[in-house]
Amino acid sequence: MQMRPVPRNIDRPNRTPEFVMTYLTVHFVIMFFTQRPLVAITLGLLSVYFMYKVTLDKPEGLALRLIYRKIPLGKMRPSPAICKRLEV
Repeated sequence: MQMRPVPRNIDRPNRTPEFVMTYLTVHFVIMFFTQRPLVAITLGLLSVYFMYKVTLDKPEGLALRLIYRKIPLGKMRPSPAICKRLEV
């Protein structure tokens, strides 16, 4: 009996949601403030490239961890920057 070959990148992290979130956030914020689509598209693509370089060889979900650490979301739980006890 022969074993089935396993794809090489089976354990590679999937960062597509992080890249989409980054692009859409930057694109719509720039469009809201400047109303210039070419600038918004360019800065959105540059932000995705920057996110790719920052998260290279890191576990997936790093962008959300960095956002959680720097920006307090709601008043229920403080971020680790404010309360070190809750840091993961």
